[in-house]
Amino acid sequence: MNPDVPLYAWEQIRELIRGRVDDGTYQGKLPAEVDLAAELGVARGTVRHALTDLVAAGVLVSVRGLGYFVARNRP
Repeated sequence: MNPDVPLYAWEQIRELIRGRVDDGTYQGKLPAEVDLAAELGVARGTVRHALTDLVAAGVLVSVRGLGYFVARNRP
């Protein structure tokens, strides 16, 4: 994450994931939390915070036991 950006790490991750959804990098199922955390060099909880915020915004849906998916009717 970039320490020069005036956002918390989870907010930076949220925007990164939203960008990947918007540009079509993520279609359908997202990588697992642990994989995203390893890729981005942050704690799993930080990734979970970002994903939870995107679920609340209607960008993603969470299916217990299966993971996070891009919402079909997203804003």
